[in-house]
Amino acid sequence: MTTQQLSLDLPVFLIRIVIVSFFSIGFIQFFQRIWNDVFDKPNPVRTTYWGKRLLLTVLTVVLGTLIHLDAMWFIHNDSAIIYHNWALFVLILPLLFDGFSKLELGIQIAALVSIWVMHHDPNLFEPAILIAFVVYILLIILLKRFRHEIMRNWWLGVLGASVLSALFWFTVPVHSMGMHVTVEWALQAVILYTLMVAFVLGYWIRQYREDQHRRRLERLADYERGVEHNSYADHQQELQTIFSTAQANESKLSFATFDLDNLKAINDRFGRLAGNAVLLGVAELMKQLLADSKVDYQLFLTSGEEYNVIFPGRSAHDVLPIVSACWQGIRKSEFAYEDRFITVTTSVGVTEVRQDDTTINSLYKRADDALLKSKQAGKDTITIDGEIVVENRHEKDLSEYCYFSQGVYDVQDDQLPMYYHELLLRTYDATQKRWILPDYFEIPVWMQITLLKELMAHTSIQRFNLNLTAAQFNDIEVAQALTQFANSSEGPEQLSIEITDLKDSQTTRRISALYRSVNMKILIDDVGSDNSFELVSGALPYVNGIKFAMQNLRQSTSEDELAERVAFWFKIAQKNQLNFILEGVETEAELAMAKSLGIPYVQGYFFGKPAPVKS
Repeated sequence: MTTQQLSLDLPVFLIRIVIVSFFSIGFIQFFQRIWNDVFDKPNPVRTTYWGKRLLLTVLTVVLGTLIHLDAMWFIHNDSAIIYHNWALFVLILPLLFDGFSKLELGIQIAALVSIWVMHHDPNLFEPAILIAFVVYILLIILLKRFRHEIMRNWWLGVLGASVLSALFWFTVPVHSMGMHVTVEWALQAVILYTLMVAFVLGYWIRQYREDQHRRRLERLADYERGVEHNSYADHQQELQTIFSTAQANESKLSFATFDLDNLKAINDRFGRLAGNAVLLGVAELMKQLLADSKVDYQLFLTSGEEYNVIFPGRSAHDVLPIVSACWQGIRKSEFAYEDRFITVTTSVGVTEVRQDDTTINSLYKRADDALLKSKQAGKDTITIDGEIVVENRHEKDLSEYCYFSQGVYDVQDDQLPMYYHELLLRTYDATQKRWILPDYFEIPVWMQITLLKELMAHTSIQRFNLNLTAAQFNDIEVAQALTQFANSSEGPEQLSIEITDLKDSQTTRRISALYRSVNMKILIDDVGSDNSFELVSGALPYVNGIKFAMQNLRQSTSEDELAERVAFWFKIAQKNQLNFILEGVETEAELAMAKSLGIPYVQGYFFGKPAPVKS
């Protein structure tokens, strides 16, 4: 066996980096795939589980050792640098993965120790080499200990690889394994290993994060499917048994239902998976808080945004501190989705068993009634059998809100003048430094009026259309405040109300009488999409107009079908002597269609996007 001094040839050196990185990426992906089958599947197939787990050890310990021995025995030219570094990489790779037993981890570390011993045999017991060896082992332990930090911080892995390689190669004796290892050769080996790890780790961490993100999305998507199989009907027998036992023993039993506020707004703003992230986070938080309470309970997730808790042996007031802790925990928490942190509140209804209750459904009904009162009280509230016991009356900051205007234009005039402003609520996001859709649309009526007054001062067009949620439209106090303002000297020339969520025609009839008394008009939005003809038809006698939103159907409907629907609803409006507004006009062709049908009013991005009104 002869020794050969190695020298640096830059083109060859770069080719070596590419070659070793290429093979390392392929190896790490193959290793990851097998590791996923062994450790990341909920129910792995037992017949192949141990075989694949053994294969992981073979892939690293056996393959890494064989590569090293092959280079030691047969390769003494400048190609040896590739093989020795690749062997070191293969042996260190498992340190970045979870799941291995102490025995498997011991075998991995023993293989790394054996590589050190074989390379350093001539100077193994020199004091400086022994110190370097101890640091080498400590660094290996640190890599294992902080593997998760490495997956989040690429530079930590590169730094660790550089130090580990330097400890290894700069302590190798001059005559080692058939090679003449000079300082230049050691430096080349360290640079090669560091650059290889930098490239491979960077690529792998990106793939790893994408894989983790995909798995998180799958988990979030699975939450909905899991809730679908965790319905009230599935637990009916269990709940009835608990209820019957309490009645037979004349013992206490309490029931609480938690319903998240404004989850639809979260879904609309961030997407359904963001909503699922909140739902999953709330479920995990409630399980933790209920477990910490040290009382008997059963938690049931019976719908997408509803959590029901039953407390055997406890009265409603006994469990109020626990319910309050859950309520406070939810409203004070932030639930992460991608790079966002979402907050949410919950309304709660609580009741307890009574002697005249015959089934668990009696508790459900009273809890639902209490929950409804919490919602009607402004949400973020706890109600026990009709009595509001905890509520959050935080004062909202007016400066955080603003009305944007989207014009409604008169097609009957060739100049297409703006006829009135549709008011769209926005809130300021300090993080993004821009106005965005709010999570919470149900701001107090005094704030709506104040924001409207501010906007009135900046425009000569004093006709406005104000959007109300279903809860706001059904609220008598809101109607009284708006009608009083509209009828006052401070009010605008015309104030109309626009509603999207129709509950029933009888509610519309009662509320519309208040608005009609001061000549305020009511419009139904999103007819033909969110509001079907069957739902709308009963309310038509009590409203003044309807709006058809083309943007809601554009993706799922052909141009011809969309035109037919527009014509159908325009005829409905004409038949019932109602105003008709075509919303979502974005092109010259859509404007021409509106004109050809004789539609009087249009709005949409063709005229510009919603924006604040300025003088």
